[in-house]
Amino acid sequence: MDRTLSVVLGVLVVAALVFAGAVALSAYMGIRYRSTLSGTYEYQVEITPDALLGNVTLYLPVPTRGAESSAVLERIGSGDLGGVPAGWEVSLIGTEKFTMLEITAREIDPGCGCAPLILSLDTKVRGPIRTRTADSEDLVLGTVTRVIPAPCVGTDTGASPEMRCWVYQGPAYADYTSEGNGQLSIHVSLTGRNAWDVFGPSGNEYRDSLQFSFSGERQGWRTGDGSLVTGIGDYWLEDYWLIPERTSGGEPAWPRDLPWWPLALRRAAA
Repeated sequence: MDRTLSVVLGVLVVAALVFAGAVALSAYMGIRYRSTLSGTYEYQVEITPDALLGNVTLYLPVPTRGAESSAVLERIGSGDLGGVPAGWEVSLIGTEKFTMLEITAREIDPGCGCAPLILSLDTKVRGPIRTRTADSEDLVLGTVTRVIPAPCVGTDTGASPEMRCWVYQGPAYADYTSEGNGQLSIHVSLTGRNAWDVFGPSGNEYRDSLQFSFSGERQGWRTGDGSLVTGIGDYWLEDYWLIPERTSGGEPAWPRDLPWWPLALRRAAA
């Protein structure tokens, strides 16, 4: 009898230690995730002319979410866009329904023609960025049309099972003068990225891009070809432990179908 009781007590002690260790591990992972989590939006405009362009006016897509403002737009509006050559004027223009980047320049010189002119901006935000559902819940490049699901060609979907791909069309405007039939290529891109370090660096991201081509005979408003790829990277940590559903009041509401881990995490981190 005593032997049986000792065995039972030993099993209970081991179970309690395993349980306590699991809670401690979960708490550590949650605290570590929150303390190292960072979100970054990377916005870039590549402008490639093949000839000297004069009296240039461009209207290009910027990262937006409907009519809402964002940290990226605020920084662009504050003049933080990097790489702007001397003599260029850069600002935001638009209405309540859309916003675009306006670039005016007396001339754009292709230089050696071996590299594009690059304007860029990295914006740190409080994460997490919604990289898996960016098509409906995060920043995308301007007003898009004809959004069509597409195969993720040239990407490793096995490494990122949450990956989804779309193609679409979006507008831009260019007006300029040039000798002959000056060509102008513009590539606009946006990457939203989460990064953290729990037992090693990890993260996830989405990528949005638009490509436009103009010529001396094809200026004005043009439609470019866009590509949106979401769900790139690691999501198991977010899904199982750390990302609660949000209530309208802004307080986290942990999904009911998850086990006790998030509750233990929340109490440990409080």
